[in-house]
Amino acid sequence: MTTLPAEPLISCLCLTRKRPEHLARAIQCFLAQTYGNKELVVVFPESDTATAACLESFKSPQIRPCPVTIPGATLGELRNFSIERAQGEYLCGWDDDDWHSPDRLRRQYQALVSSKKGATLLARMFIYHAARQKAYLGCERLWENSVFFSKSEIALHGIRYPHLNKNEDYEFVNLLIKNNLVYAVYDPTSYIYNITGANTCDSSHFDFMLKRASPLTDEQSDLVRRAVELSASPRDAYEFMESKEFKAPLRYFRHSSLKRV
Repeated sequence: MTTLPAEPLISCLCLTRKRPEHLARAIQCFLAQTYGNKELVVVFPESDTATAACLESFKSPQIRPCPVTIPGATLGELRNFSIERAQGEYLCGWDDDDWHSPDRLRRQYQALVSSKKGATLLARMFIYHAARQKAYLGCERLWENSVFFSKSEIALHGIRYPHLNKNEDYEFVNLLIKNNLVYAVYDPTSYIYNITGANTCDSSHFDFMLKRASPLTDEQSDLVRRAVELSASPRDAYEFMESKEFKAPLRYFRHSSLKRV
């Protein structure tokens, strides 16, 4: 068994803009983490008073507001800015419109340390389509939104997000793969990718993604919906998703290699 060192600081990186209802859920998922030594670095436009008010309402010293005024900045540039502002040695992508299980940080950190790699990504996750109120088990791939990595490792390899407004996370993960830094984690209950209708990618991207996914039962979809809508707390939803009752109908396998799709 690998002996883990004392908990280092993990910085969760969140970009947001005028979506306080989504941000509030992301913050609740962050605060529910079983991993204690953490911070949430929230990058948002300085003029976004709704986001500032949302952050202030939680009154947590673990939340670090980072208002910015960078006219014309791409998503890639803003992600790099969040990396620069992070105080932790380990960094974790924390999308504001998704659901993160209470054990996500602990699982990915332990996987990184045990594997002796510089980054971990989830190879399976759940997807929730809000308009359809239907949940799916996503296909096997390296999911960019789940990225977790060592700050010193990406600095050593000169890896940064490209200055793009779309696919910047995909290209960032390609650089991690190219430098042999990635370890895949097979824990679909760690993450729910939430298709809200206002995501960065267009509908054709999600149509392609859902064609490769496996629909969950109505009962499973209802539990995923309650997790996303926070009618069940992050801990209660996670415990039920980890139960035999929920997981028994699932069929997923771990392969020796992954292709980017």
